[in-house]
Amino acid sequence: MPIFSASQLGSALAAFIVLTPAGVGSTDTPPPFTSATEAYRQGVTALNTGRTESALPALEYAAGHGVLGAQLKLARIYAEDGAVPKDDSKAFRYYQRIADQYADVPASSPIARYVGEAFCALGQYYVEGIAELPLQADPAYGAGLLRHAGAYFGDAEAQYRLGRLYLTGTGVEKNPSIAANWLTMAARKQHASAQALLGEMLWSGEGVGQRQAQGLALLMLAQENTRKTRDEASWIADTYDRTIAIADRVTVREAEAMLPRLGGGQRTATAADVPAAPSAMRAGTILRRPELSARSEPRLGPVDLGPPPPMGMSVGFGAPSTSMGGLQ
Repeated sequence: MPIFSASQLGSALAAFIVLTPAGVGSTDTPPPFTSATEAYRQGVTALNTGRTESALPALEYAAGHGVLGAQLKLARIYAEDGAVPKDDSKAFRYYQRIADQYADVPASSPIARYVGEAFCALGQYYVEGIAELPLQADPAYGAGLLRHAGAYFGDAEAQYRLGRLYLTGTGVEKNPSIAANWLTMAARKQHASAQALLGEMLWSGEGVGQRQAQGLALLMLAQENTRKTRDEASWIADTYDRTIAIADRVTVREAEAMLPRLGGGQRTATAADVPAAPSAMRAGTILRRPELSARSEPRLGPVDLGPPPPMGMSVGFGAPSTSMGGLQ
């Protein structure tokens, strides 16, 4: 059970009042929907037809009745500046609700990836802070949440963001070697930004042994993956263009040769040869601040872009996993 201080209890109560749909629990007014599931379906239908504003009441009703899909969709809607104005405070509350309710799900659960997404988002909010809440920036705590999302839930975005934190020393002790290992874990999951950043490190030798052909191969792969995702394509393209412009022909040929050899004709490359990420501690609620320990970091070793050893499953760069059901 989460442990709240008086101020936290007040904030939680206020959040509950804000987020609970009008009419829930009323004996005088019939509920606006026949069920939370039906509300969710109506909300998703409205979203799919571009009627985001019309979708909100239905999704809020479903979210208030514990429908994970509705909570996640609302969190994403408010986290981005689209049809509905961006509202980080609302996005934070929905992500927090998911993390509080599902923090103890096994990493093998079909919903684990969505819980990992929530912890990742919360971690980044703590790193940056939210003035509207107000939520004071706490990079060290944010790094702990990202570590939980990246190590326990295997969230690629969290692994990428942790890599960046270790490169800059934000909330953690600056360590390019640890950064490279976190980036490698994300790069294996086809995370384009992680591939590009790791490729840039290998090209320049920043914090790792310089391997320009491998670095360029990762930049090539990252550029390809930006065509399939909504990743930060602009800076990836700029980094690739800047690097390929100064690469000699031999290095370019070596980089190009890596891709079909490891992907069967697809533009893919191998990952750094590091063990699987260790499990982070199990947090019952994000209000409990986890102890930060070096043991939560991936084991260090030289970054090796050669084929990884057999582990009973593919640990190289492969096709991203498909999402389940209506949760996308």
